[in-house]
Amino acid sequence: MGGIDSLLLMGAGFGLVYGVLLQKGDFCFVSAFRDWFAFKHNRVLQGVILAVLVILFGWSLILAAGLAPLDRLWLPPVGGTALIGGIVFGVGMYVAGACASGTLYRCGMGYAYFWLVFLGMKGGYLFYAALHEPFFVPYYFEPLAVSGPITLYNYIPPEAVTVAAFLLLVYLFFRMFPKQTGSASSAEGSRQDKGGRKELSGNPLRWKSWDARMVGILVGLTVTLQFLWWSIWGITGPGTRIAGVIWSRLAGEAAVLDNPYLGAMFAAYPGAVMGPSEWLIIFIIAGAGISSFLSGTWRFRRPRLNRVPNAILGGALMGLGSRMAPGCNIGNIISGIPALSVHSFLASAGIALGVYLGYVVAQRNLQKQMSRLEQEAGLKQAGS
Repeated sequence: MGGIDSLLLMGAGFGLVYGVLLQKGDFCFVSAFRDWFAFKHNRVLQGVILAVLVILFGWSLILAAGLAPLDRLWLPPVGGTALIGGIVFGVGMYVAGACASGTLYRCGMGYAYFWLVFLGMKGGYLFYAALHEPFFVPYYFEPLAVSGPITLYNYIPPEAVTVAAFLLLVYLFFRMFPKQTGSASSAEGSRQDKGGRKELSGNPLRWKSWDARMVGILVGLTVTLQFLWWSIWGITGPGTRIAGVIWSRLAGEAAVLDNPYLGAMFAAYPGAVMGPSEWLIIFIIAGAGISSFLSGTWRFRRPRLNRVPNAILGGALMGLGSRMAPGCNIGNIISGIPALSVHSFLASAGIALGVYLGYVVAQRNLQKQMSRLEQEAGLKQAGS
């Protein structure tokens, strides 16, 4: 079997695993941030934190042992584009109701709404590609540039990062998993024993949900293995190439390869074709579909018509923002923070801020609606 065939299989395999994990843990970054803003506590956010720390520990250990080169990290240049693009992406997440990875696993679960988000993201990628050379390069990236790529691994030995990540991981693990709740990973996959304690039972793949914190640990281990054997995990970079492949089938391959941005995206490919990273994206959807089918939760769900604009606009903003930053919630939070990328720290802050801005605007609109309804109810009572 040739090298490219092995990579295609590896991409498909990792995609299946990610699809199962994301679906079982309902591992969406929008809910992680939004529920924290609203309730100050959220297990999905804890899962995200645990995933990042497991990856930080694993990657720094791999780098310290010389098992992977430092240039395997994804390190964009540093600039104000990271923060601005992150904000645009975060607002798009809130409007759409899902992040890049959350969109994929919900597509696999049968939500037609999130297929519209998926298509909206493709439109955002292509819109950016059309304006990359004439607008974004001279009027956005160049004026906001600060420096080239920077990783803190250039200043902090990987060995020191490994120790710090391990200690923090152990501390947070015991804080997040107190003894009285540590035995029940899922209410759907547990039963009561004679002593009244919850006990895991049955095939875990048939459980409707897994504890998001344990999913975070499993995601971290999977991303670490992918880094060791192959590459970092990304979503919107491969997603842009998928959009390019789709566009090449509609407008011809030359229309894609002659575009300065898309042409560069396919520079290492034999044309506008799907590679291992793109198959990973497709198999995330497939893995989530298989996982939800096994648990009996798969079904086709029609979108509500009043939500269709949110899907298209939110998806387009995510696609555009991921290119303006560049990177999405996976590229910058899951893969970028463990890379100690200064760009990703800025972009991650922008993503969180974007979700927060969306949350604040939505809350104010809700309060206005409630106030208007109360006033209308008061007028009716006065009139009667």
